[in-house]
This record gives sequence, C-alpha cells and structure tokens, in this order.
Amino acid sequence: MGRFNLVPAPAGLRLAQDLVNTTLRERAGDPGSDHLADSEAAQAWLGRALADWADATGSPVPEVELERSDLARLGELREGLRERIRASATSTSAGGATTDRSYSRSAGDGSGNLALSAEPGFLERAADVRLTIASDGRVSYRPLGVGASAVAGLIAVEILLAQTAGTWGRLKTCARPECGACFYDSSPNRSRAWHNTKTCGNLSNLRASRARKRSAKAPDLP
Repeated sequence: MGRFNLVPAPAGLRLAQDLVNTTLRERAGDPGSDHLADSEAAQAWLGRALADWADATGSPVPEVELERSDLARLGELREGLRERIRASATSTSAGGATTDRSYSRSAGDGSGNLALSAEPGFLERAADVRLTIASDGRVSYRPLGVGASAVAGLIAVEILLAQTAGTWGRLKTCARPECGACFYDSSPNRSRAWHNTKTCGNLSNLRASRARKRSAKAPDLP
C-alpha cells in the first residue's frame, strides 16, 4: 500500500501518484506532513519512490541527487500535476476524450532522445529522455536531466505510456478541495470521487446536505 493507505497506480504511473502524495493540499509546507519540506526529507522520499518505480517497471534504480533549489521546482511540479490530474479526470467523467493530448512527441534530431513538451503552466520545460533499444527489442528509458528535471522526465514518460494504455484517466485526486490525495480509480465506471469515502466522502456529503438544508430554509425574495 502507498501513502494514505492507497493502492499504487499500475506500473510506472505510481511515480506521478507518489509525487502528488508527498503531501495533502492543506498540509503543503508542513514539516510534519510534507515530504518535500526540506532537502533531507525530499531526498529520502525520492529514494523510496524511485526504488518503487524501478520495482514496478523492471528498470534499474536511477540515481538522482537533489539540490536545495530542486525543492521549489518539485513543489511546483507536484501542484501542477495535481491540477492536471484533476482536470483530466473531470474531462473524462464529463464525457470528454479519455486520451489526454497535452503531451506531444517529436522525433528530435536523430540522437535517440525523446522530447516531451507539455502545456505552459504544467511541465514548463521540455523533458529530455534517452531511449535505448536492447538486442531483444525491449525499449528502456532514462532521463537526461538532473534533480527535479530528471523526476519530471520520468513522470512525463509514464504519463505518455499511461495515456497509450488507457490508464491515465483513472488517476484522480480527491474531490475534497482541502485534501487532493491522488488515487487510482479501478471502479468499472470510473465513478470514485474521494480517496477515502469514510473520511473525505462523508465530510463532503455532510457539507452538501447542510448546504441544501440552508437553501431550503432561506426565505423567497419578493
């Protein structure tokens, strides 16, 4: 089980989930909850996350060292990713396309690198990734950047692969605004809205019920 007792997303998509779940939205910056609150905590989290990613994908564990300047960039990536996941899930549940076209693939300059560019405001820089084809035809990939850029590169590839596999639209964030925990919706009709129905679900339903009662009691204006 992942953080907040959530089932990890399949394959390498769990890295995106792990990054978002380094904190709840309402606890961002809290040293007691946010795994990106300081350099030591961030490096420890990244080590665990990359080991889990490697285990899920059958890849070697990447060696990524973080500088202090990477903390802010990882935080921006986390919150941008949280919002992107929310927007993607909303589009899917509203009957929109289930394949997110935010990322574009380019052939590059023939160097074997794959340039993944994202819309401004999410991954604002291109994430360069090296693709290698083994003798058995298996394609492996590794980021060419360092620090936060390396993490962004891996996540960009995993999102692209998830879009191809049809699993990207199942990655969601909790509908309770203060929470935003990232979970994988494995329900047949993709109807899950909260990461935990007993906590966030009940609280949201209680708030909605109270709002309806207040609205019903409000006097009609002449």
